[in-house]
Parts: sequence; structure tokens; C-alpha cells
Amino acid sequence: MRACADSFSTDDRVQRAVDQWLAALAMNDASPHTIRRYATVVRDFLAWYVVEYGCSLSFDGLVPTVVIAYRNQLQTLRQPSTVNVHISALRTWGTWLEAEGYVAHNPTQRLKIVGHAGTARIPHGLADRAINGLLAEAQRTGARAYAIVMLLLQSGLRIGECAALYWGDITLGERSGDMLVRSGKGRKTRVVPLTLSARQALATYAAPILGASSPSLKDVVAVWPHGSHAQASRPIWQTRKRHVRAALTDTAIRRIIAILVRLCEARGFLPPHSKVSAHTFRHTFAMAYLTAHPGDLAGLATILGHATLDTTRIYANPTTDQLRQRMEGLALNAYGD
Repeated sequence: MRACADSFSTDDRVQRAVDQWLAALAMNDASPHTIRRYATVVRDFLAWYVVEYGCSLSFDGLVPTVVIAYRNQLQTLRQPSTVNVHISALRTWGTWLEAEGYVAHNPTQRLKIVGHAGTARIPHGLADRAINGLLAEAQRTGARAYAIVMLLLQSGLRIGECAALYWGDITLGERSGDMLVRSGKGRKTRVVPLTLSARQALATYAAPILGASSPSLKDVVAVWPHGSHAQASRPIWQTRKRHVRAALTDTAIRRIIAILVRLCEARGFLPPHSKVSAHTFRHTFAMAYLTAHPGDLAGLATILGHATLDTTRIYANPTTDQLRQRMEGLALNAYGD
């Protein structure tokens, strides 16, 4: 057991630092769900430390070996996905503690996410038939739903990033376009290119709102708000209520996607209870990007807003079907093609 100067005292500095960190997360536009989840993780870690070492944690005791020991014990008790939530929260906390001068070196810097026992964690994307079904249902629902789904599929945006877009964040052109993502994780901004399909979907949605003469890119680009234009500072996704103009929340976008998924399940484009969500669109984009550009993890990480390549690397893991095909094609396989 680790020696402690006072086995029964509470280090108020650590508790105050936790409270300040949570307040900083709120100021940096972290979602209430993320703040609650991260608060639970760090408090569980502090409680574990008391049980494990017989005293409350002090900043002097917050060292990499302690954090790794906690991660290792979690792996024996929790699913890898839950362990990774803890790791993400602790890494965020450790980075903040170093930035604020509470610790000289970030004790969580080398703490890596874990995979499933015996196999790599491989995200699941959508098949072409499911994508076509979802886009068709979105078009039937309306231009707004179609633009949202197309943007998510064509850029890999997180749903919160999509909901936070303003008109001025989009640079729309006939030949090219960009999207400024201001609400990424850790409040980091990035610029994501817009494909022609995404630009046209946005133009179709925006044309009646902006008073364009037609939904063509040429006509919508001519009236697209930018700079000091009043519309540029307004949320791009609006509710359909006539008398109350309000931004569409990420919860509302989730609801739109859930409705589309249920329609696709009913029509046979998706299996029943498929659990498809906006994050599935993100996985679908990432896997399609790497299929078209094998090995470009750095490019994909930039588009997705990943802080490290460790997170992006999961998309490079081959599926069982891909491994099966590769093994069948080996010269060692006497009965292969």
C-alpha cells in the first residue's frame, strides 16, 4: 500500500480543482451529459484511490503509475467501451491540471484507449443499400432532413458539431466549399471541405430561406450570407414553428434520424432494431474515406477532429470478412482461386 502522510484527511485542493475543471468544461460549451459523465468518472477514480491506498489523493500522488493501475483494474471489471469513457475523461482532466499548473506533468498523457479482449474494436458503417434508403427517406421528409443527413454522411461531423453550425460557418461556392467547425471536442476548431453532394443539398435547403431564385448552386451562392450579414450569425438549422424561431438542437436532430431509421427498417433497407445513429454516419464516412485513400490516417484525423491518431486508427482495422478474403487469396491456400 502507498504511504500517506495523513490517511484520513481530505485534500481540499483536489476537490476544488475538480469543481473548477467541471466549471471550465461548462464554459467551453461541453454538453451537460459530458460534464455529468466526466464528473462521475473522476469522483469514482478518487474514491478508488482512497480504498486502494488508504488515503485521499493529493497532487503529489497523482502519477502515471497510479492512473495506469486504475485503468488496469477497470479492465477486469468493465467493458472496454466503458473503460475508454473513463480514460477519455481522465485524459481531459490531466491535460487541464497541467495547463492550470496543478501538476508539473500530465499523468494521463500516455494513457491509451483499450480494445476488446481478443479482437480489435472495429466500428460498423452502413452498406450502400442502407445509405441509399436513408437518403431517399430523408428526401421524402424534406430538404432540411436531407441536408442534415447528407452533411453527416459526407463529412463525418459529430451531431453536436452539426447542430452548432451557423450560416457564416459555411463558405459555399460552385466549385468548392468549406465548413468551419467551431464546437469540436476540447473547443478546437477545424475546417472541413464540403463535397459537391453536400453543397447541393445545402443549396436546396437554403434556397427558399435566403430567397434565391432557384435551388441551383449558382443562384444560392449569389445570396449566401457571410461577413457582417445579419443571417450569418444565426443557426443554420431552424425549427419549423411559424411564430417561434429557434435553433434545432442535437436532440431534435437525433429524433429526425431515429424517424428515418425506423422508416428504413419498415421498408427493409435496415434490419429491425439496427441501432443506427448519427455516429453510424460518422463511422460510415471514415471507413469510406480510408477505402478510397488507404493509409491516410492523418488526413482522416484532421477531418474528424481527432486529437491523436490512436482514435483514428480503429478505422484501419480490417473486418473479419476482409481478413477472410485476404487469407483465401494467399498462395499457401492450395484450394484458393
